[in-house]
Amino acid sequence: MIIKLRYFLPLTGLCLLTGCSSTQSCNPDQTGFFSGIGCSVGSGYQNRTQNLQNQLGSEQQNAAQQQQQAKQSYQQANQLQSSIAERRNELSKIDSQAWTVRQKLQKAKANHSLTSQELKQKEKQLATYNAARAKVSTDPSQQDINALSSILGKM
Repeated sequence: MIIKLRYFLPLTGLCLLTGCSSTQSCNPDQTGFFSGIGCSVGSGYQNRTQNLQNQLGSEQQNAAQQQQQAKQSYQQANQLQSSIAERRNELSKIDSQAWTVRQKLQKAKANHSLTSQELKQKEKQLATYNAARAKVSTDPSQQDINALSSILGKM
């Protein structure tokens, strides 16, 4: 009976130490003597290491996803900037066409080469163009470009 009790007490103590140490509390920097023994015997350190590795893997995966999203956003921004630059160039061409139309209209007025009805019609179209152009921002949409082109196309 004494022999059985001799092995029973240390085993009971070991079991109690193992039960007292949870995976969360098995931090090697913050454990005491008994909790350190409990963490060592009860696989607390191994479980903590595995949990930390799982967290690291998850955070690395999240970081990779965020980096991919940032890359896609950067590409989209570049495409939008290119598109806006193209539309600004188109708007500049249209503005120069309108300037040419104004010059022709002034020459026609000076030379009296148009009838008064034709002159009024051209002036009305130019006023329509000017009104539409006034509403267009420095970042025109494709609809704005098309509308201005169609007005000038009728002149």
